[in-house]
Amino acid sequence: MSKTKYDLLVRNGKERFLVIPEADFKAMQERLEDDADFRAIETSKIRQAKSPRVPSAEVRRELGIIPKRPKQKA
Repeated sequence: MSKTKYDLLVRNGKERFLVIPEADFKAMQERLEDDADFRAIETSKIRQAKSPRVPSAEVRRELGIIPKRPKQKA
């Protein structure tokens, strides 16, 4: 991460607010969103790995979906 210039606002001797450039804030926000997306994907992969697999033919049968047969040439 690059060095960011910021202002620290102090009230009653305590550091209260940090003011950063908007571009830096947006970049940090984007990074946090990317990290959250990555964690969600990884969690989903783990959950899916633990779930049982069902063949697509069985799913189609249960849903009553019958694949169309290709027309035979005469």
